[in-house]
Amino acid sequence: MYLGIDIGGTKTLVATLSDDGVILESQKFPTDKDYSKFISDLGETLAKFQLDKDTHACVGIAGLLDRNTGVAHALGNLPWVNIPIRDDVSKLLDGAPVLVENDARLAGLSEAQLIKDQYQDILFLTVSTGIGGAFIQNGRIARSLQDTEMGKMPLFYGGQILNWEEFAGGRSLKQRFGKMAFEITDPDEWRQVGENLAYGIAIACSVIQPDVIILGGSVGAHTEKFQATIMEYLQNHLHPVITPPQAIVAAQRPDEAVIYGCYDLAKQTREDATSNS
Repeated sequence: MYLGIDIGGTKTLVATLSDDGVILESQKFPTDKDYSKFISDLGETLAKFQLDKDTHACVGIAGLLDRNTGVAHALGNLPWVNIPIRDDVSKLLDGAPVLVENDARLAGLSEAQLIKDQYQDILFLTVSTGIGGAFIQNGRIARSLQDTEMGKMPLFYGGQILNWEEFAGGRSLKQRFGKMAFEITDPDEWRQVGENLAYGIAIACSVIQPDVIILGGSVGAHTEKFQATIMEYLQNHLHPVITPPQAIVAAQRPDEAVIYGCYDLAKQTREDATSNS
């Protein structure tokens, strides 16, 4: 059995999955800003699940972490600092093995599994309040880029240097248009969204040249409204030696992408350990 825990800034999603990746049970609860209270709430939630002794768990967080120690140093959406999340969750599971990974990397891993037979090099971008990313190669997180923070790329925009997500993330839509992504209906506004995303995507393509780009998050859910703008920008501005992506597509399972990514990473890790033993 596999257990996925997706810790968000406002809610936490917990789910168990079968060996073949089918969600068996799921529960949501508010993410308390106090870490000790959160761990207590998580323990109460886990007590409601039918867990077996062979449970393999993975936790998704938004932030900087040490994968060797399982310590989350800083989270982008919560005030927790240097928390031993891996060990604390393991204690709740009677010592079961627990992995900890960045939630954007997990979401990218999950979405990549759905199209891995079509594409090998996959760039996943989650465009919500900010912008996160993952590069997946041959169905696995590219370890050389496992700590990438694409949304923090400094770019020249509007006469000043800004982080990419400051003018292309979901928060910027509210500032510019006075609307959330789901409220935008004007094609010209969606064109501006596409252009602002294209600036950073062009740089990412110049570095890693993905076969395909998957867009997730609250803005990525509307990919069909601005994907043509991005592709046109890439075709016009990428250097001829750079191969543009074959397609830009929306995430297929945006709400549970992190949970499925927890399953995929835990299963890969388990299989690797078995093959090396």
